[in-house]
Amino acid sequence: MSVIKPFRALRPNPEDASSVACVPYDVIYDSEVRDTIAANPLSFLRVTRAEGALGDDAEATSEPINERAKQNLDRLVEDGVLIRDDEDAIYVYRLTEGKHSQTGIVACCSVAEYERGSIKKHERVRPDKVEDRTNHILAVGAQTGLIFLAFRNTRAIADLIREAVGTTPLYDFDDEAGIRQTVWRIVDTDDWVDAFQNVPALYIADGHHRAESAKLARDRMRGDDPDHT
Repeated sequence: MSVIKPFRALRPNPEDASSVACVPYDVIYDSEVRDTIAANPLSFLRVTRAEGALGDDAEATSEPINERAKQNLDRLVEDGVLIRDDEDAIYVYRLTEGKHSQTGIVACCSVAEYERGSIKKHERVRPDKVEDRTNHILAVGAQTGLIFLAFRNTRAIADLIREAVGTTPLYDFDDEAGIRQTVWRIVDTDDWVDAFQNVPALYIADGHHRAESAKLARDRMRGDDPDHT
């Protein structure tokens, strides 16, 4: 079985969603980061790649980077660009380019399942990259980089997705690369949680360092709260 949970997301105000949306932090060069955030002050790269605002001499693992990331996240919240959901939810997320589309589910997964091997990995990780990402999570107080998990679909999950995408989306816009991003918010999540009980395993397609960092961040947070999961 696989465990997923809804969560109270910190997400873009719909009016600003297209400006906040950005590429994953690890697929863009430093020079591109600087150009992007200079042109777009709302880009979430200001949080995931905060070194772009600190100049050429900033080191990616230095403490000032994470301090700036936290400041930038707090500023987006204070300005109303990012808003906190008032109840737990699961999200259906679709990317469309031309005639091709991919549809996924955004939810919380279990670090305990990752430790047990129910969430399958196939890559080794570099300790320095894990440490860097862990420090970012703890300093910012958020998991800002999603982990891409694959699973064998079931009829029940397919039916839930089909029902969700037939409703009015929370977001629906074209990003700078011309990819259409559409998101649906699901607050009645019991059927989703139950459906994943019949999924035997999840597989990390991308995000091995982020997954290991989530575990390490959990371990360190248990120093203050032994029950933290």
